[in-house]
Amino acid sequence: MKNYKKNYLKSFFLLGAILTITSCSESFLSEDPDTFVSPPLLLVNEAGAQTYLNGAYDAVQQSIAPTGGSNPAPWSIYWGTTAADEVVFPNWGGERKLIYLHQVTPTTGAINQAWVKYYESLNRINSVVDRVGAMSSDQIDSDLKNQYVAEAKFLRTTVNFALVSSWENIPLMKNEVITLENINVTQAAPSEVYDFMVADLISALPYLPTEQGGGRVTAGAANALLGKIYLQMTGFPLNQTDKFPLAEQALKKVMDSGVYDLLPDYASIFDLDNEQSQEMVFAISLDGPALGEGGLLGFFFGPQGSVQNGGGWGTCHINHSFADSYDIDTDVRMINNIARHNANNTDPETAVTDETSWTVGKNTWRGWKWHAESPNGYANDSPFDYPYIRYADVLLLYAEALNGQNKLTQGVIDNTVNRLRTRAGLSPAGMMTLGSQEDNATELLSERRKELCFEGWRRNDLIRFGKYKESISGITQGGPNAGDPITQYEDFEIRWPIPDAQMQLNPNLVQNPGY
Repeated sequence: MKNYKKNYLKSFFLLGAILTITSCSESFLSEDPDTFVSPPLLLVNEAGAQTYLNGAYDAVQQSIAPTGGSNPAPWSIYWGTTAADEVVFPNWGGERKLIYLHQVTPTTGAINQAWVKYYESLNRINSVVDRVGAMSSDQIDSDLKNQYVAEAKFLRTTVNFALVSSWENIPLMKNEVITLENINVTQAAPSEVYDFMVADLISALPYLPTEQGGGRVTAGAANALLGKIYLQMTGFPLNQTDKFPLAEQALKKVMDSGVYDLLPDYASIFDLDNEQSQEMVFAISLDGPALGEGGLLGFFFGPQGSVQNGGGWGTCHINHSFADSYDIDTDVRMINNIARHNANNTDPETAVTDETSWTVGKNTWRGWKWHAESPNGYANDSPFDYPYIRYADVLLLYAEALNGQNKLTQGVIDNTVNRLRTRAGLSPAGMMTLGSQEDNATELLSERRKELCFEGWRRNDLIRFGKYKESISGITQGGPNAGDPITQYEDFEIRWPIPDAQMQLNPNLVQNPGY
């Protein structure tokens, strides 16, 4: 299953009725790239089903991961990072600045683009679930069909999770839309969406393989996402604390599988050679440059200097409180995640270790988790895979699940949080010790930011822990950023507005309160 990224196809479902196949580096089919293939003609054998499934993987790539121009609103950046407390945005940050400042309205273009992109992706994945699931036994082996449908259900959950996290009150589309008739659907309660996601993952689990996957969905990925969703259900808006034990059970299965482990060196996790390592429970495959499958990792978050020299765009800077949360002298995550150098003046290897290269002022430090080579020819189209769920995340989620039940022990802390801190180079004095349930939660939330920064989960984490408003209120650093969001933030902005363009198209939609 390695190098599955090479088999992604750029595809587009027109209301699920047409699949446009364009070439990639290793195409399954020999059709001309511009050929339109009717699903009934394609879905006649295993090869056709695999091709159709590739469209579902591509849909997730184009909506969740930080990809290039074909994805105007990547969820991991727009929702997960922009309006949290890892970065701040300057005045030239475009509509991302509005998200950071909590100035979005129902007419903000980026919010409408996100809604359209995510529902387009969802419909493409629903088409796979419905159409591959309907194939007969003489067209495809039943076990393989069940696996393909299970993979698609996991992918569908990633998009539904993005939708319900961002807007809370959303239409729950359980099947492919193939006609413009009767599309004026109503919104489901968030609890119904969460229950549907849980059911999708549970039904998928028996049919998924147990290996790492190399970009394909596996049982470990499904259990990890199930545990993450259960934990999200314990916080706002559901506050279902009975989900802590269920999260513990799902995450323990990942830990007991023997498939995943931490890499010994933090920096190596994000090397191109390790993008599908044993630490990646599920990483969304990207490929580039010039293949139409590349990403923005390393450029959206990158040091000062030109892109060709390994620099980034300069559209966001590091939040001071985030930088200050590290032990600046010993935590290797600090020097690997935060750029204090100019890429035009030094190479990435030197910038990690040579303090004389750290010439950039604190106000314009930048994120730097994916260290693009210098020089490189990526042109904002890098091949770095996006880590949707890492094993480090699983360990921290597991500790959180136990703490939520007041069952956390020092032994569990040592095998989760302190494993990460030891890898990061912290001394025994920097290890976490068991405290009160509240103190433990504070430590776990802080550790998640230091370990998982820029991976797209921070806003969900803050909301789940009940710390979102407090965190936004703490951004008061001044400097070249566009302002402090606390001057704009109101409680209802914990969710995004339903786009006005969508409400005009569908009169059954109800705007989220406050907008």
